[in-house]
Amino acid sequence: MAGPAGDAPHGGGEATVLKAVQSVGAVVGPTALLTALLFYFGWARANAQANYLGLDVTLFDFSTQDYLLQSVSSVYVPLAEVLLVSLLLLWAHRVVSGRLERQPELPLWPWLEGALAAGGAVAFVAGVVLYNDETPTDTVLLLTPLCLVAGLGAVSYAVLIDRRRRAGPPTSKDNPSGPAPVAPLTVILVSLLVMAGLVWEVANYADIKGRELGEFVADQLAFRPGVVVYSDKRLQIDQPGVTETRFDEPDSAYRFRYDGLKLLLRSSSRFFLVPGSWSVDRGTTIVLPESGSMRLEFVRP
Repeated sequence: MAGPAGDAPHGGGEATVLKAVQSVGAVVGPTALLTALLFYFGWARANAQANYLGLDVTLFDFSTQDYLLQSVSSVYVPLAEVLLVSLLLLWAHRVVSGRLERQPELPLWPWLEGALAAGGAVAFVAGVVLYNDETPTDTVLLLTPLCLVAGLGAVSYAVLIDRRRRAGPPTSKDNPSGPAPVAPLTVILVSLLVMAGLVWEVANYADIKGRELGEFVADQLAFRPGVVVYSDKRLQIDQPGVTETRFDEPDSAYRFRYDGLKLLLRSSSRFFLVPGSWSVDRGTTIVLPESGSMRLEFVRP
C-alpha cells in the first residue's frame, strides 16, 4: 500500500509549488489576468501614440472594448512566443524533476546548479546595468525586464534543485517523506516578481508599438484622406493652408465650408483633423465631434 511518499510521485517540493500556483490562480484567474494585460497594453499603446502626436489619450475616449481590440493585433505574436517558451520550460522541468528523483547523486546536478546560478546572476546584473542606461534604445527597453526576470528565475530554480538533491529520493531510509516543501509564501513572492517583470515588459513593448504607430500616422499624412468640413456656424479654423468659404444663399443648409484639412485619426465619435502642413514639431490638431450641424466629406488623397 502506497504511503505518503507514493501519493506524491514528484516529491514534496513540486507538490508545494503546484499548490501555491493553484492558490494564486484561484485569486487571479487566467482569463482575468489575460484580459487585464490586454487592456493595459491597449491603453499603454494608445497613450504612447497620443504623446507622440502631441495629444492626450483621454481625448480618444476609447472604451474597454476598443483597448482590447487594439491590443490583439499587436500582441498575438509575442503572446504565442511566451506560451511556447512556457511549454518548453514546463517540459524541461518535468524532465529534470523526474531524473532528479531517480538519480539525485549524479554529478550533473551540481554543475547544473552552478550554471543556473551563475547565468542567473549575470542576467540579473545585466538587467540592472541596462536599467541605468540614460538613453535606452528600444532593444534595451525590451531586454531590461527580460534579463531581470530570467536572472531571478534561474537563481530560484537552482536553489530548488539544490534543496531536492540534498534531500535525496523519497524512498531513502534517511528521508522517507521526500524533500522538505518549499514555503508557499516564497513561491508566491517569486511568482509575483516574475509577473511584475512581465507587466513591465508589456508596458515597454506597448510604448514602442505606440510610438511606431504615431510615427507611421505622421509620416503618412500626405496619403491620409483630405477632409472638407461644412458647418452651419463659423468654426474659425485659422490655420495655414486652410481656407474658409461662406455661403450667403438663404436656403443653404450650411453657411461655411473649410478646405485644406487632413484626417489624422478618428476615435469614438471624434475626428482629429490637421492642416496639410502639420507635423509633430509644429501645427495644431482640430478636434470635431460628430454633430448634425456639421457635414464632413472625405477626399481621396
